[in-house]
Amino acid sequence: MGEQYLIDLIKSKTSYTDVTLADESTVDLINTPLTTPRIMVGTIGVKLQYPETFFTDAYRGTENQELQVSSIQLICLRGDLATVRQAIKDAYTGESPFTNDSNYSTLNFMEGNVVAKTGTKIWWQELIGLVMPRVS
Repeated sequence: MGEQYLIDLIKSKTSYTDVTLADESTVDLINTPLTTPRIMVGTIGVKLQYPETFFTDAYRGTENQELQVSSIQLICLRGDLATVRQAIKDAYTGESPFTNDSNYSTLNFMEGNVVAKTGTKIWWQELIGLVMPRVS
């Protein structure tokens, strides 16, 4: 799944327009002026469904499902976090870039946490996963 897919998905299914590729970020980013939520998207990597079987059972390794992990970061006013987060989650949940696998491989929430905060703003990171297709 390409990062642009997520950017386009969020832009098309929410009212947010400041959606970009994630760059190397510093804590100073939260101190920049903010008029609308800022959303940054980036790929994190790939995880195995059963990482412990990789070295113990090569035969089962061929059936070890891969999960692509992506990050969606947002900076918004603290009071708006629940609303912004829910709109973004609604935009990606159940979506799939693989039309032939859409009944099997869809985007879903994995975990989320605060990256930084000020008295008025919060920087949130949400990790989402996509089971890599076997049919497409």
